[in-house]
Amino acid sequence: MSLVESCQHHLEQARTLALRLDPSEFSCAHALCYGSTIGQHLRHCVDHVECFLDGLNTGRVDYDVRVRGLDWETQPEAAVARIEANILRLQHLSADEAGKLLVKLDCGELEDPWRTSTVGRELQFLVSHLVHHFAIVSIMCHSQGIDTGGEFGIAPSTLRHRASA
Repeated sequence: MSLVESCQHHLEQARTLALRLDPSEFSCAHALCYGSTIGQHLRHCVDHVECFLDGLNTGRVDYDVRVRGLDWETQPEAAVARIEANILRLQHLSADEAGKLLVKLDCGELEDPWRTSTVGRELQFLVSHLVHHFAIVSIMCHSQGIDTGGEFGIAPSTLRHRASA
């Protein structure tokens, strides 16, 4: 599976989950997760994908200019539409696209926050970011009695390791 396909695969997992949830499950605040919701985590992840895709046009990806939309956090159908749109946007992308990107993500540093990266490296970041937030979402789901399946929130390397054991 290519990096683009891997990113799409994880977004498909989010889409599948969101399709199964009603608004109350999607927007239920979880005290052990700082009051965050499943919808907020999925919105956060998709925001990062959109920042990446939007930045490709200029060669400057700024992960700090996320849109943050309330309906995407509370309404599963709004989240599904947004996820589907980004899956389609990824179809036209190659991880091998030439050129370097400048990337910004506030990590608390005081000097210039822009760093050099590549399309492939940013896709790796996005997949890792999706998986780690999905792990939190999986815990939130399980606390509500919602089964997320055997792969949701588990890193590809862990899945391969488990399959080979």
